Amino acid sequence: MNVPPEPDLKAAMQRLSDVAGPADLADAALRGAKGMRRWRGALAALAAVATVAGLSVPFLVAAGPRAEPPGFTLPIGAAASAPGLGGCQDAPMVNPTTKEVAEQHWPEYVKTVLGLLPDRDDYVVQNTYDICNWGEPGASNAYTVINLGHLREHGHLTVNLHVYDTDRWVPDSCADLDALAAEGHQDVLFCQAGGNAEPLLYAMAYETTSVTVGAVYADHRAVVMERIGAEAVPVISVDALKAVVADRALLDLIPTADGPLPTPSAHPPVPEASTAAKR
Repeated sequence: MNVPPEPDLKAAMQRLSDVAGPADLADAALRGAKGMRRWRGALAALAAVATVAGLSVPFLVAAGPRAEPPGFTLPIGAAASAPGLGGCQDAPMVNPTTKEVAEQHWPEYVKTVLGLLPDRDDYVVQNTYDICNWGEPGASNAYTVINLGHLREHGHLTVNLHVYDTDRWVPDSCADLDALAAEGHQDVLFCQAGGNAEPLLYAMAYETTSVTVGAVYADHRAVVMERIGAEAVPVISVDALKAVVADRALLDLIPTADGPLPTPSAHPPVPEASTAAKR
């Protein structure tokens, strides 16, 4: 998620909504093509060895033991793509030059968020990926940029879902939030301690028109939204964002995990979201 520019982790997440996107899709395709060529070469070599030895070669060849996820449980209504929590993939844009994802490619949580936000006719889903595992500590497991206007005339929003949050920038208590504020990075707008099934609810402000609003549950699931404004008087209030992140419909779309997600030794590239759309 976006955070003050000085910390490295938060600067990296800020780039999620500031760096041009179509190129990264091409880079990802290129990397995938190279990987497929290596895979096919390995299969061909194994097939040749098996032919000489008179052995049958299995259809699938494992490169080594695969780390199993730590026991995911899907809540009722959870997205169908969630159980495996495999690699992350940005949804396709309507075309290579239009920074927008068509509605038929929206994950279920995006539809839910837009249904909970105040009624407007200028929401534009710029880029999104569904619940997955980047294998990066602190990285959200689902991420979306929603522009307010095609050219971000009224700013933009980000949505982050965490299956098992380990990000220090997402507090587990009001004391954690106060500690962040004491470092000089953020100003606390409010903090409501959670209990039983109720989440910790908080809001922080940074820079001049940007706020982060989150709901963090005892099982480490979290829903965090940011409002990055383009104007002094925001069109979507903090209270409106609070109502969205605290809605149980969103929580029910996040699978549970009994521990932090596995972190592979080879990390995938950090996703780069596109800049504001050009019409």
